[in-house]
Amino acid sequence: MAFNHPWLFWLALTLPAILALYILRPRRRQTLIPSTMLWRPVAADLEASRPWQRLQSRLLLWLQLLAAALLVLAATGPVWLAPVSSRSAIVLLDTSASMRAAEGNGTRFDRARAEVVSLAEGLRGDASITVIAFDREPRVLVRDGTDPGEVRRALEKITPSACAADPGPAFSLVRALVEQYDNPRVVLVSDGGFEPPGDAAVAFDFIPVGEGDASVAIAALNLRPGDSGQAAQVMVVNHGSRPASGTVSLATGNYPAGSRKWKLGPGQAEYLLWPDLPRGVTVAAELKPDNPAMDLLELDNRAWAVPANQTKRRVLLVSSGNLFLERVLTLMPRTEVYLADRARYELLLQGAYPYDITVLDGLAGPVPPGAALLVDPPAGSPVPGLTIGAAVDRVRPVPQPGSPLLKYVDLGGTNIRDARAIRAGAGWTADIVSGKHVLFAHGEAEGRRMAVWSVDLHRSDLPLRPAFPVLMQNTLDWLLPPGLGVPQRVRPGDEVKILPPPRATGMTVESDNGAAWELAPPFPPSPWTPGEPGLYRLIAYREGGSSVYEIAVNGYHAAEADLRVRDPRRPEAPPGSGEQAGRGSGRALPLARWLAMAALLVIIAEWGVTSRGR
Repeated sequence: MAFNHPWLFWLALTLPAILALYILRPRRRQTLIPSTMLWRPVAADLEASRPWQRLQSRLLLWLQLLAAALLVLAATGPVWLAPVSSRSAIVLLDTSASMRAAEGNGTRFDRARAEVVSLAEGLRGDASITVIAFDREPRVLVRDGTDPGEVRRALEKITPSACAADPGPAFSLVRALVEQYDNPRVVLVSDGGFEPPGDAAVAFDFIPVGEGDASVAIAALNLRPGDSGQAAQVMVVNHGSRPASGTVSLATGNYPAGSRKWKLGPGQAEYLLWPDLPRGVTVAAELKPDNPAMDLLELDNRAWAVPANQTKRRVLLVSSGNLFLERVLTLMPRTEVYLADRARYELLLQGAYPYDITVLDGLAGPVPPGAALLVDPPAGSPVPGLTIGAAVDRVRPVPQPGSPLLKYVDLGGTNIRDARAIRAGAGWTADIVSGKHVLFAHGEAEGRRMAVWSVDLHRSDLPLRPAFPVLMQNTLDWLLPPGLGVPQRVRPGDEVKILPPPRATGMTVESDNGAAWELAPPFPPSPWTPGEPGLYRLIAYREGGSSVYEIAVNGYHAAEADLRVRDPRRPEAPPGSGEQAGRGSGRALPLARWLAMAALLVIIAEWGVTSRGR
């Protein structure tokens, strides 16, 4: 049901006006009398009495109310959306985060679920329904279903996720399914907020769900180091069309750190600052609006931030004496440098090897158990798939675009007298070349990360240039990324690839509610995809102990936090056009004419009742 002129519902004020007339106007029975002389005192008393009368049920009253109600409905221009029952339907059901918005006694997803069941109940003949739920990825819930009960049971098993909507894969699946039916009807049940992919090439009807747009969220929680600790900055955004206010409470670990008030107009943002927090402690923020009606989506009302990894890397330099490498390694932040010659290095390998990264200067092996950097290795094959060849004269170093080891590295004017050619197989990437010869490369071999510099630093001016410490920093960060390579910002549905620390025997991710995901063994670890916002613990087991790393997963997504209902077929449509958008769900049948005829019949009946009363 939709209305062409919903603003004319104010005409319904005529209903209480009719009731008021019956209450305020006394109704007396007319009787013939021979004289009014004896009735004059009684008339005076009646005129002084209160005009209020007890409302009595009268047929004339109900007829007048019914006629007024029918005329009001006719004026609003109601349209009945009759379902197209003779065609099979392919339904795209939005299960993204915005469908968790609370409205009325349920959520938007509850209403969307009811719409899909209604479509299934409207099927006739041999028509069937296919239901595809989608957020980041599509999944078929019902295929060629004809029983509404089957559709209802399938929908009761799913709930909206915490992920953002990505309609691309869903429309690709629909495009493949459309070819298997005879002129099927494609229906999107959603609150909009996205545009279908340009190559969708599928015409579809849109059934909007959702009414309000009140939404306030924590858009960001950032930590930065301070003089005596760290500071936290919280960004609060009001995506709704009305002003909102409330508080944000902060906690460091398990201890409260105070709260801040905020007040925002429509579309405004505000930054709240907490200075002088303890260093190296995880911070959590929670938003609470002054009125629950100011925020319909609670998914993005909490946020977490993990401080930058402060754990120091243990680097062992195995060399007969290389002042360039010793100096540059001591300049690296979060790095502890240890020195050893070849004999001591071979003794260390026979025990519990405690180093994260090993730098072998002028040596090809033995290869350590963890990450390694080979500098000026001799000819040979230190690991399978890597061969150090003959010397190359007249070296002109040319950096390779896109190499992570050469970020912010300027090799202009760098002189290298000679180097050895590197031949590497699959899994290796060239960083610096000279003609057809690879001089610097990085890759993975036997489950460990390795980098190779086939240059004698004593026969080059590279160590004397500002690019040298930057190159070393990039190399160490690639060999052992801070935080095991976990991105700073992780959202539900993101695939997180984790680099195992050296000597790890197993890896597990745990949530606050006790759920656990085993990533390894076997190695390399399987990618991990968080489903809900929260603070997770990554545990890396090794012989004799374990290491714990925290991962913050925040649920804010700008497109999902904007709860306005928008028709994806018409991006330019103004907010609040849900009634018009819903017309695509079926054949439109205007009801104003029938309502007006019914009101006319009621008025004729009222006239008849009044005439008989006289």
